[in-house]
Amino acid sequence: MVMQNGQPTPNITTHFVTVTRDMAWDWLSQTTMKNRKIYQATVSRYARKMMTGTWEWTGEAIKLDEKGNLLDGQHRLWAFLETKMDSAVFLVMYGVPHEAQKLMDTGRNRTPANTLEMEAIPHSTILAPAARLLIEYEAGHIPGSNQWRVRPDNRETLDCVNTRPDIQESVEHVVGHPEYKQFGRPSVLGFAHCVTMGIDPVEAEEFWRRIREADYRGTGDPIQRLRERLLITRAQAHMRASETVIIAYIFKAWNAHIRGRRMGVLYWTSTGEKQEKFPRAIAAARQYKRRETA
Repeated sequence: MVMQNGQPTPNITTHFVTVTRDMAWDWLSQTTMKNRKIYQATVSRYARKMMTGTWEWTGEAIKLDEKGNLLDGQHRLWAFLETKMDSAVFLVMYGVPHEAQKLMDTGRNRTPANTLEMEAIPHSTILAPAARLLIEYEAGHIPGSNQWRVRPDNRETLDCVNTRPDIQESVEHVVGHPEYKQFGRPSVLGFAHCVTMGIDPVEAEEFWRRIREADYRGTGDPIQRLRERLLITRAQAHMRASETVIIAYIFKAWNAHIRGRRMGVLYWTSTGEKQEKFPRAIAAARQYKRRETA
């Protein structure tokens, strides 16, 4: 018998197993091992991928000890039960020493930025969060709010970047103009640039040029108000605004610019008596028709 560190090598076997709902429930309910707290966000994300056929083999197995106690895989099993499917194929590892549980998932997680970096995609640490914001926004959620129902994983982030060259172009634009550094996170600015360019490239190019160059058109110009707000916010390190707030500032200024309106002090609040809806970037000013009277 092979020895390692004075201990015999455990008799571990690994198989692809068609797991039924009864099997999954038995593993979850009959284990005597303590497991981590269940995170519903993770369960729902796994279930969504299983139901849409985007669940992928990674080599990670559901792990059971010598007595059949569940050591690792509870989120995958709960996700399977949530799908209401009759069965699903999982990689299952049997005979793992129960002492090994305390060492599981203690390494460094591979982030979406790591995945982009391994694909040799430039500016991965900026592009990954910019893509996350774009996915959230286009799913109808508030960008930066980290809605767990749409929080993208590494594969979804990579797919977004590969299928949306515009987000890469916008990040390249922000990185290529050092003037943007004074306004905030490049990932947030890259996302907002991508959204506005997708609405009206000509108007957006002028909008962002005027922001960079402080090209104002009189008192109350939305460009002026936005620059002021971003510079003040950036300077208040002890009160750093969230991604969502910065994006709201940009989109409010963009909407006023598109409508040709002047602005007072630019602000946005999501709480309290003056709570506002999150502003989504508009394509053109609304046209109102005067009602004809008889």
